[in-house]
Amino acid sequence: MMKRLLFTCLMAGSALIASAQIKVTGYVTDSQSGKPLAKVIVSARDKDNKTKSFVQTKADGTYMLTATSNPATLHFSIIGYKKKTIPFVVGQTDYHVTLEQSAIELREVKIKSQKIRQRGDTLVYSVASFAKDGDRSIGDVLKKMPGIQVAEDGKVSYNGMPINKFYIEGKDLLQGKYGLATKGVEHKDVSSVEVMTNHQPVKALKNLSESEQAAINLKLKDGSKSHLITTINAALGTPALWNGNLTAMMFSKQWQMISTYKTNNTGEDLQRDIREHIDILDKKTQTYSEVDYLTLPAGKQSELEKQRTLFNKTHLLSTNWIFGIGCDATLDAQVSYLTDRQHNEYESNTEYYQSTGSRMIEDRLHSKAGIERLAAKMTIEVNRDSDYLNNVLRTDLGWDGGDVLTGGTYNATQHLYLPRHQLSNSLEYIHRKGKNALTVNSQNQWAWLPQYTAVERDGDNYYQDLRRHSFYSDEHVNFDIGIGAFVVAMEGGVNYVDRSLNDYRTRRYQTYLTPTLKYPHRQFNFTLRLPLSYYHYDFGDSKRDDVNFGSSLGVSYRGIRNLSLSLTGGISQNPYNISNNFDGQLMTNYRTMMRGTTEYGTATGKSVALSAFYQNSSNGVFGFLTATRMWNKNPFVSIQSFDGDWLINGLMLCPNHSSSWLVNGNIETMLPFTGGMFKLYANWLQHDREMFTGDVLMSYRNNLLSLDAIINGTLFKKLNWKYELEYGNSQLRMGDEAANSLQGFEHSFSLYYSPIKKLSLSLVGEYYRNEVAQHQYTNHFLMDAKAVWKLRSNLEFTLALNNILNEKRYAYTTYTQLTSFSSSTPIRSRELLLSIYFRP
Repeated sequence: MMKRLLFTCLMAGSALIASAQIKVTGYVTDSQSGKPLAKVIVSARDKDNKTKSFVQTKADGTYMLTATSNPATLHFSIIGYKKKTIPFVVGQTDYHVTLEQSAIELREVKIKSQKIRQRGDTLVYSVASFAKDGDRSIGDVLKKMPGIQVAEDGKVSYNGMPINKFYIEGKDLLQGKYGLATKGVEHKDVSSVEVMTNHQPVKALKNLSESEQAAINLKLKDGSKSHLITTINAALGTPALWNGNLTAMMFSKQWQMISTYKTNNTGEDLQRDIREHIDILDKKTQTYSEVDYLTLPAGKQSELEKQRTLFNKTHLLSTNWIFGIGCDATLDAQVSYLTDRQHNEYESNTEYYQSTGSRMIEDRLHSKAGIERLAAKMTIEVNRDSDYLNNVLRTDLGWDGGDVLTGGTYNATQHLYLPRHQLSNSLEYIHRKGKNALTVNSQNQWAWLPQYTAVERDGDNYYQDLRRHSFYSDEHVNFDIGIGAFVVAMEGGVNYVDRSLNDYRTRRYQTYLTPTLKYPHRQFNFTLRLPLSYYHYDFGDSKRDDVNFGSSLGVSYRGIRNLSLSLTGGISQNPYNISNNFDGQLMTNYRTMMRGTTEYGTATGKSVALSAFYQNSSNGVFGFLTATRMWNKNPFVSIQSFDGDWLINGLMLCPNHSSSWLVNGNIETMLPFTGGMFKLYANWLQHDREMFTGDVLMSYRNNLLSLDAIINGTLFKKLNWKYELEYGNSQLRMGDEAANSLQGFEHSFSLYYSPIKKLSLSLVGEYYRNEVAQHQYTNHFLMDAKAVWKLRSNLEFTLALNNILNEKRYAYTTYTQLTSFSSSTPIRSRELLLSIYFRP
């Protein structure tokens, strides 16, 4: 009886307690993105602000809090967001709360993270450590990372050597067209950049075929994976300017996608975005491409950024997808369409040095060029330790053309139509068993180029119609055998080219065998190749047989801490260039003829190259130096002569010699006291050649030297600065005469300042001093300014004023071969652009 009474009392007490409990539910979200917030602490507090009960939100942002009595307030807190307290309303049990992000202020605690970490052969760059205010794309940050170089056209190199792969989360989505990623992927989505040195992308060739090149992999933040990222940039300006960019990206575990539509008439060259940059230095597969005989005259590249001198109307649509098929297989598909209308205007004086005296040609040229290209590519790849399969099917269609009107020495007009249609398939299969590997490679390519040009000059009409077809095939097998620490490789195959130029048909058959001895070791690599080839040429009315042989030796050593050394040398005999085999002359433009040759001859060459690469990642110091010396014995000599008013270029059978020096290097180091880094680049090129001018064989030497020093840093935590000094020297020496020399300087600076959190101001200046004739200089000063107002983290407005001083023209002179080229090129006038950036 007593037990039953006690049980009844306990149940009654529990009922009274339960009846006094209050249940509060709801959910918590981010005030800007609207996304749910997990692990937010929700607490019920009394009137004295004492916590009575608390709970954490779930992954979907929801919570359920139980209180024993009506609380006075509800309190919400999580690191990275402002705390929020709301009053409790009697009778209301559901509360939806939004929290605002806030900066975390750490007091009396200093946190120092390592900017570059080394993990085996992989360097890991912290993106947050190198990103500066004003940077948006990952390409902006790559330029600030020591050891990584980004060229004007977007090509990425590591320590002076081009990379062989560009991955995003370990997937090769863009297949070399990584300009879409370096410009399109924002650095705030990337946690780190991994540089995998000596990267061998084919698993089946590891420890059999070592690579000297590196690969780059972008590691994304968790919040940037597995959901659609969309960015919108739109700009309008004066005079009649527009610039638009719509990009959508998705990076999930099984598939990735980058699709973009871009358009502008502000001088941005979108061809760079879809250019394939990957350069595999030790690529065994031979390639073949048809040359373009017909051209529109164009000025040589100046030191100015192309965006300052390009007058365009461009549209680009590109979509790129990669799908994971199982663990080791991928399917990659790419389609791009580019249309561009460019107009150009420049004045030039070209002095041709002849044995009988110089000849001056003056051009006042106006041209309109139309570029239209459609490209599609599908790649299937299986990459396993035992097997590798890669098949690439692609088509490239182009419909380029243009018109030119010129005055000066010539009063002429020219119209060109330059379609190019190409279909190709490349297959590579590798089977690995133990230390042995069998490689089968098949490449087939078909091209059709029905091109023509029409010229009207001084009342006379000239036409050049070229109907060209070509078929190229290369089939070869390679067998690698591991013998102890050595690898013996035997490669053999057949190669076939069948091309026609109008009614003239040329065929070339090649059978080749290349035995190779390799010693792949972590510290010491040795490679000896002995290529042997048999060629049969069919020129229709004549035939020719030839045997070419050569040898190459490469040695690299990595046994010294932070230093890698390599020495390569070789002797080669080059095959006959069948593109030069035609009878008579072709009109290439309104003032130039190209002379063909039906005579036969092959060139031989010798080369030696010494390279040193230094890498001290802990101190952020990188550097390289490469020196290459080449000697060639040539059967043909270049022609530069005049037939009346026509300039004749081409080849003539006349044995001659040429030699070259190529030296380039750089040093890059982080500067902790400036909060930035220092870079120094140096390039020197020297050619000793001979050319047939008039009736005389003239020897000449071209020298080209360029130096580029860059230093940047941060002042007062709000002012980012950069200074760059470039020096260039161009020389021409004819025979035993004294060398003619021209030099130029460029000073440039940039300042970025953020007086308040939402406003940033930037200023860019460029000063050029060019020697256009002996001791005669031109000076050009260009300046741009920009103001950015960040309304929210995903919405901002930009007002840009370019070429503030309204500089009109840019003049420069340079030497190339036996010519001096002086040009005055118009610069895009003062432009005002208002743009909006939005990331939903």
